[in-house]
Amino acid sequence: MGLKEYARKRHFDKTPEPAPAEMPQKEGGRGGFFCVQRHDATRLHYDFRLEVNGVLVSWAVPKGPSLDPTRKAL
Repeated sequence: MGLKEYARKRHFDKTPEPAPAEMPQKEGGRGGFFCVQRHDATRLHYDFRLEVNGVLVSWAVPKGPSLDPTRKAL
């Protein structure tokens, strides 16, 4: 579900969370956003998030990121 559909379904005047803001698009670029989050939950792991069609999809990386392309971390 994209941000526009999410905002359409929600009633932000009835809940404490803020409404989503539109992300500015870069001119001439493809846009897109990604992040790697260190997630110290029950067990330390990393989350890789990638924007696809305006929505962040997520993958857990349990062994942490590596700069070594031969190391398989997923």
